[in-house]
This record gives sequence, structure tokens and C-alpha cells, in this order.
Amino acid sequence: MNKNLNYYFAQPLSDKNFHRIYQLSATQLYGVIFRILKQEQLVQDCLQEVFVKIYHNFERYDPEKSQPLTWMVTIARNYAIDFYRKKQLSIADDFDLSVIDDEQIQLLEKLEQAENKKHIIDCLKMLDSRVRDAVFMQYFHGKTYAQTAKIFDKSENTIKSWVARALPKLKNCLEAL
Repeated sequence: MNKNLNYYFAQPLSDKNFHRIYQLSATQLYGVIFRILKQEQLVQDCLQEVFVKIYHNFERYDPEKSQPLTWMVTIARNYAIDFYRKKQLSIADDFDLSVIDDEQIQLLEKLEQAENKKHIIDCLKMLDSRVRDAVFMQYFHGKTYAQTAKIFDKSENTIKSWVARALPKLKNCLEAL
């Protein structure tokens, strides 16, 4: 259930999919652009155009060459420089893409995963504690319905019902991201 940029880049492009990509990467791309443009309104305008460019070039992304965030950062940096040149402003590029090494990209991805993990935990907290425990036993501990039923001293059908009712709730909560 922990969906990161890699997951969304592996899916066919849809408005919902792209909206999620935006949510997962806008902050990082904003920072890249801001370090170059240094003016809020220019940054906002450029960021919007960067996402349009990413949208139109989505099919060109090659997972063999880079991670999704690395690819998007490259587009954002290059577009911010071009954006500045079009405005005939002096470039204040104190941001060098080579400064972003693999460790920093991994850190950004870990932060993204931590954010996703927090959201998953929040979604799980909305479930009754017994139902949440049953879901955990089923999906994270590999317990069978019979084993889970024995632990809770409930019938197997009761456990199946708990899990069956919980999954759509979790799905809706996670999709509400």
C-alpha cells in the first residue's frame, strides 16, 4: 500500500495518477526552482510550466536511466534556467545538479516514504483496534483466517467480515491523499 513515485511512474498516465505525482514531488521541485529564480511569483509560474512539461514528456521517462525524482529535478533545473533566460534576467544559479548525489535523492525518497507511512498509520488508526489487529495479522504477519479467528476467539467468518469491511475503508483513506 505504500505508494511512492516509482509506483506512480509505473502506472499509465491519468489525471489522478499525475495529481499524486504532483503531491509527492512539488515541494522538492519548488526548492530546486527557488534556488535558481529566488522570486516567489517566478517560482510559482515556472513550477506550473515544469509540471506541464513533465506531463507531456511522461512517456519518455526511462527507469533504467534514473529515478523519477532525479528525472523531474533535472527537468525543473533546466527549465528554471531557460525560464530565467527568456525573461532576460541574470541567472542566480547557485544550484548545481551534480550537488544532488544519490544519497540526497535517497534521503528525499525516504522522506516521501516516511510521509506515506504516516498516512498509512493514520488510515489504520481509523479502524477499530480489533479490526486493525486482524488486518495486520492477515497482511503483515501472514496469518490465515483460521489462525486469526483462534487468536480473537471469534469465528473465521467474523474475521473475514472484519477484514472485508476494513479494506475498502483503508483504500478510500489512502486514495484521499
